[in-house]
Amino acid sequence: MNKLYYLLILLPISFWLIYLKVSAPIIFIVSCLAIVPLVIMLSQSTEEITRHTGPKVGGLLNATMSNIPELMIGISTVRAGMYELVLYSMAGAIIGNILLVLGASILLGGIGRKYQYFDKYNARSNFLLLITCAFSIIVPFALSQSPKITHQSLINVSFFITLILLLTYISGLVFTLVTHKSIFITSSNEYISETSKNNIKKAVFKLVIAAVLIAIDSNILVAQIAELIINYNISEVFIGIIIIPILGNVAENMSAILMSIKDKVDISIEIAIGSSIQIALFVAPLLILLSFIIGNPMAYVFGGFEIVAVLASIGVSVFVFQDGRTNWLEGIVLMGGYIMLAVAFFFL
Repeated sequence: MNKLYYLLILLPISFWLIYLKVSAPIIFIVSCLAIVPLVIMLSQSTEEITRHTGPKVGGLLNATMSNIPELMIGISTVRAGMYELVLYSMAGAIIGNILLVLGASILLGGIGRKYQYFDKYNARSNFLLLITCAFSIIVPFALSQSPKITHQSLINVSFFITLILLLTYISGLVFTLVTHKSIFITSSNEYISETSKNNIKKAVFKLVIAAVLIAIDSNILVAQIAELIINYNISEVFIGIIIIPILGNVAENMSAILMSIKDKVDISIEIAIGSSIQIALFVAPLLILLSFIIGNPMAYVFGGFEIVAVLASIGVSVFVFQDGRTNWLEGIVLMGGYIMLAVAFFFL
């Protein structure tokens, strides 16, 4: 057993520190350390599942479990009526996954290697879904600029866009897991022993346990960092777009990087891009629908600069990942773009 698993004891300790009302910086540091073994568990489980299903399904499971913190945080934010913060965190998650996570992954994975190769056709199906994401944020924003449009009309448009996004996400799953599964699931025609099936079950169980514990720890992290940021008077935009996505996605961020270092960049791409797709086509629509259910509908309208940031991120990543191979310099380019946006949002 990995010795870092002993750090799991820090998770209950963080609750004890909260009960004792210890200062936020100490709780934050303890919670950060507690998430390390959970990240390792998530990564190892994904790797075991991927041996039998291929990177598409393994990355999908990892991204799904890792987005639980994002969804939980989003639900709490919607119920509090902090709709701008919800939109900021959604945009930040997409930008962070595409630029920061993939950038760090191919940078660290590319050190010592001339190129890392991946299935460009597999990646292309992901970026096709991201184009739908681009449409979904451009249309309501453009509509909102019309002097004749009413707020109620924007609400109605947001509702229909939500339904289309959910339908697109479900269609993507059907494409991957049903109609074209032979392309994505590498073991579909291979004999899998009973031992291997048991290993998959154990890996899925560990994946779920790790995701649940990460969701709990992430909420502790966000609560502490919010208190820290308020004391330093940092804007809500920066909190939503930069801080919350980084903390909420820390598990999948580390998993993607670890996979790339092991020269499994296919899985890194599936984790990072798959997570962005889930945020844009599944998590965001669910949160919008929740706002309708609680009787205070949210308009799915981003600010102009957030839209530019998301579209630029998608455009750069499509260019980088079009040829089926990556190198460390491309990682520098992606991370450089993220840092530029982070600085801009800090002063926004």
